[in-house]
Amino acid sequence: MTTPFPAPFLTPFLAPFLVLPVDADEGFPQAFRLSLGARVYTFAFRVTVTDESLLGSPEPLDLPLPGAFLVLTVARDTVLLRRKLVRDHVYGAAELALVFRRMLVSPANLNAAGSHGSRITGGVALRWGS
Repeated sequence: MTTPFPAPFLTPFLAPFLVLPVDADEGFPQAFRLSLGARVYTFAFRVTVTDESLLGSPEPLDLPLPGAFLVLTVARDTVLLRRKLVRDHVYGAAELALVFRRMLVSPANLNAAGSHGSRITGGVALRWGS
């Protein structure tokens, strides 16, 4: 179940964002289905690291970084959005609005589960009825 963001997490359309149920301890890539309004969406996350020197530290990567980023794909019947994510930017995906406040990913959570300090904080809202 999703929970609402506090008041500062409002879209320009005044619809509150709901917290996306990303379980960073499950590792990346990861995907889940979420029902919003009358539709079901698939959210898929993957991390790309092009600078291998970033993988040497046990500390979580505060994404995006030069050489590392988080990609989100949102789909229903077709792909609605596929983007590299940046913090605090509101993305539109058809009738959805998405925002991400924190993207910490431990190198130990790439292709592996475990509690290594990874945390993704993001929200979704309906921009109009679906």
